[in-house]
Amino acid sequence: MSRSFFGSNRLGSSMSWSQKTKFANGAHKEFNGLGDVMIKDVQFHERIHYGVIDHENNSVIPDEKFIVNFNEGRVFDFVADAISVMKLNYMAALQKGLVNAAGSAVGELLLTDSYHNPRIKYELYIGTMLKAFNREFLDRSPNIIIASYEDYVNTFFNFIRNGGIGIPITMTRWNTSYNSSILDTGLAFKYSDIPYDKDSEKVNLIIDHPCYEYLKNLALNMGFSILKNNPNVLLFDIMSPATEPYRTHRGLNNLELFFENRFIKTYTIDMYYLLNNINIYYNKHVNKNPIIDMLDMKCGKPYTKTIELELVDVGYRVYPEEWELLTYVQVRNMEEGNPFTDNKLNHIYKKAKYFLKKLDKMSAMGYINDMFRDQVWNKDHGYHDSLQKLRGKTTDTSGRRLRGEGASSGGTSGGGGGSGY
Repeated sequence: MSRSFFGSNRLGSSMSWSQKTKFANGAHKEFNGLGDVMIKDVQFHERIHYGVIDHENNSVIPDEKFIVNFNEGRVFDFVADAISVMKLNYMAALQKGLVNAAGSAVGELLLTDSYHNPRIKYELYIGTMLKAFNREFLDRSPNIIIASYEDYVNTFFNFIRNGGIGIPITMTRWNTSYNSSILDTGLAFKYSDIPYDKDSEKVNLIIDHPCYEYLKNLALNMGFSILKNNPNVLLFDIMSPATEPYRTHRGLNNLELFFENRFIKTYTIDMYYLLNNINIYYNKHVNKNPIIDMLDMKCGKPYTKTIELELVDVGYRVYPEEWELLTYVQVRNMEEGNPFTDNKLNHIYKKAKYFLKKLDKMSAMGYINDMFRDQVWNKDHGYHDSLQKLRGKTTDTSGRRLRGEGASSGGTSGGGGGSGY
């Protein structure tokens, strides 16, 4: 099964890697191309998970109760507080003539793009996969008969098991892949819609403009980082001392409270969204194929049996909770590249059933997530691989795609915890 079958990630950019490398190494002159302290490279190894992984390696998405409207966009409440003060300082500097933004992409520091709802983006992603399953697999496989809802579900998961190794299926894996964006975190915003592959515009309208030095100092003092490859994006720096007043004002005094009060662990909603979307596309299949004629035997003689398929509610569940646990174990292992043996998976499943019986379903799901969450750091081309490469112990080259922009609207994948902060 190819990645293109699932509508795999698109860079959305015609730039070659050499062009991107030239911009990354040459646009910011300070510290041998790394840039000043307020410049953050979210493509650099574990920083790629800034904002989508918490301090305990759990995949997380914003709790939308705390995403607020701010002028032209939407961001977290504490980010809006910080932007408000930053804009006051910036507009005062413009009025006093301390900075001239004429001809600059910075302009009035408006929010031209901001928060993208990752739930909606994930549903579009998994919907594209299920649409392909219906059209490219079921419709072109006359020997596969879908005579019930259970047939559809079992066929889909068998289809995935037979060729979906490493392909994101759950929201958890999607969220930590290149499909998500830094804008999905609620921590970042664009002040200009310069396309990702327009390096000359970034240089001429931002980096080489006289007002850029003021912007860098303002960002540093207000606790924002400027994305190295996307200087038109400002990112709230959680660990910056300058952001402490805005966090503490909202009761977010440490990382534990920050993630507990503003984010949702995606393992708690993985099966909910996956099964809901399976039901939606099962219904689409039924609408297209409402009547099924299939051969059967009666009294030793073959005959044609007619079956009328029934639609189901989006929240319809026919399988027991134990089935959901087993399916979740198998899917998480598959989408992480099958890191565990069958014996290990059976052990995880049995212990998850124990938690289900003694506590509840969410405790069981949490245990399964605990067994897989550290796999996000076990991917090729991380920081450890780079150290090995520098020591001459490997000749592999990184194939990582760019995060922050370049996939679809808003970009590629994002992240948050561990060494990413």
